[in-house]
Amino acid sequence: MKINIQGLGGRLQRARKGTGLSQEAVATKIGVSWMTVHRWERSQRSISDENLDRLCDLYDRPFRWFLTLEDGDLAEETGTAGEASRTSQSAAANRLSHKISDAPESQRPMIEKVVENLLDALQSR
Repeated sequence: MKINIQGLGGRLQRARKGTGLSQEAVATKIGVSWMTVHRWERSQRSISDENLDRLCDLYDRPFRWFLTLEDGDLAEETGTAGEASRTSQSAAANRLSHKISDAPESQRPMIEKVVENLLDALQSR
């Protein structure tokens, strides 16, 4: 499955910088090019769940941390078509991420599975 949600690139970059690793070092450790890491961090390319799992291990972060956005994770996008739609989607994604993070720990695996199924369904359209 490919994952491409707004704000994910910023989370990836923040996690990498928190470890002190360069994009090149990350790329070498997980077996991709540094340009791929660069594009993930700029939200220019979606990331597979397998590669995100590798990054979770490398950055010592849970999968949910990358999908649960916080205020400031969504960079403003300017000068492109569909900006209003993306802004609306960003707001919806932000609300959803807060709901997930507020859910009881015992319910999070089920919620994450539902979100994964929804993302799969949206991507197959």
